[in-house]
Amino acid sequence: MLKCEGLRKSYSGRPVLQEIGFELPAGAWALQGPNGCGKSTLLRLLAGAEEPDAGDICIAGVGMREAPLRARQHLSYAPDESPIYPFLTGSDLLDFVCMAKKRPLDTYVVGLIDGFGLPPFMGVRFSNLSLGSQKKLLLCAAWIGEPDVIFLDEPSNGLDLASRDLLAELIRQRSRETTIFYVSHDRDFVAATEANVLTMKDLSLRVINRHPK
Repeated sequence: MLKCEGLRKSYSGRPVLQEIGFELPAGAWALQGPNGCGKSTLLRLLAGAEEPDAGDICIAGVGMREAPLRARQHLSYAPDESPIYPFLTGSDLLDFVCMAKKRPLDTYVVGLIDGFGLPPFMGVRFSNLSLGSQKKLLLCAAWIGEPDVIFLDEPSNGLDLASRDLLAELIRQRSRETTIFYVSHDRDFVAATEANVLTMKDLSLRVINRHPK
């Protein structure tokens, strides 16, 4: 379950988000809209990567302001662009996430690594990986620890067709019990995930509580 109320964010005095509030149960939820309307900013706020100017965020019943570390233990976030240090390898990244979440690299994630064709690249530094391989590793990291809420920013960007289809299937399956909230301009991918489509206007209506498909 994902819930937020009264979110606001400005940069240099310019409002980007104002009075965003909604509630989403388990399901796949795709946020679409024009560039510059605040979609990626909203994901960063919800994931705890940036602080909102005002408002509350609740992840699986845990308030981000009251218990930020505990709230982050219930979520995962894969940004569009890789924030990983270039000297780290794929294995380094996944080991670090496992350590941070205090969870092992389970067979589910190992299967995803294999499905994405990543085994030959696990020892390669991020600076030497293609953008597609970097994206696949970030997505694998997002599934570590069985999070209750998953945030993905343009998850199909840079993926080959087979990996894109695998990710769509993964989202369909996992969204039966997990809230997966993602930003995407790729309408075909959104359709393949069977996601409920939202716009920023929807999120300004304070509360959304649709039944997922």
